[in-house]
Amino acid sequence: MVTGFNTDVKHDAKVYHVQTEDKGVKNPLIETLIYVGGEILAARRSSYADLLEGQVDEKQIAERIEAQHNRMILDIKEGKYDNKRHRPFGEGIISSKSFDEVVLEYLQSEANENRIILRIDGPDGFVEGEAASVELEVTQASEGKGVSGAKIKVKLISTVDKPKTLFEGKTDGDGRIRFAVDLPSVGDGTSAMIIQARAGKETAELKQLVRKVSRKAAG
Repeated sequence: MVTGFNTDVKHDAKVYHVQTEDKGVKNPLIETLIYVGGEILAARRSSYADLLEGQVDEKQIAERIEAQHNRMILDIKEGKYDNKRHRPFGEGIISSKSFDEVVLEYLQSEANENRIILRIDGPDGFVEGEAASVELEVTQASEGKGVSGAKIKVKLISTVDKPKTLFEGKTDGDGRIRFAVDLPSVGDGTSAMIIQARAGKETAELKQLVRKVSRKAAG
């Protein structure tokens, strides 16, 4: 069974080391760490406890480990960590408030009522070399109303090429937009669609991994 991955990713003259490992079924977490120069720049942890509710499917766990690893690699290629370093929560805070008060203020700021939510309706995943028909909806987090005129941008990110813009447009009066894009093959690389929405100062983003074409066994 796959228990982890280690990949060196070169981006803008920097080498990022991406390490993903499975913590085991007794502690069902997938942990990915990004190192630069021996220091941790970013971390992502996700649970796969949902995959343990029935019979353990090692293949599904392995696929989830690989998917998380590839997502972090794509984040690097997209430039998410350019000129950034990992900053633990609370670093640099000087305050007379209690820790609980600081955390509460932080959570309240994250729950901004003007946030927008981006949803996607379409096929169950996307496949290289095929056309993808997509319907998006942008709504207000507070009231659920559609956001008219939200700017939509769709990019293709891969581990073997520079980001490519596939589509740009705006939502209609109901906050929806429909479009179709052709997804190119990236050979032995891994690719993903990055869908971004912007309305005023608010932004939202979705990432969808692009699957390889299924090949039938010979004979």
